[in-house]
Amino acid sequence: MRQCVKDIGKYNFPHRTVEKWNALNNEVVTAHNVHNFKEKLDKWRHGDRTL
Repeated sequence: MRQCVKDIGKYNFPHRTVEKWNALNNEVVTAHNVHNFKEKLDKWRHGDRTL
């Protein structure tokens, strides 16, 4: 029988994404719409962090 994973909490969505979200530029996070967010996120990912 397979054992239960006791530390399942560290694999949840918040634990995987909080650090990445907090590292984003404030302008990326406060984008007005999804399209704008995606454009700014792509620029941020590819090294243009001077938004």
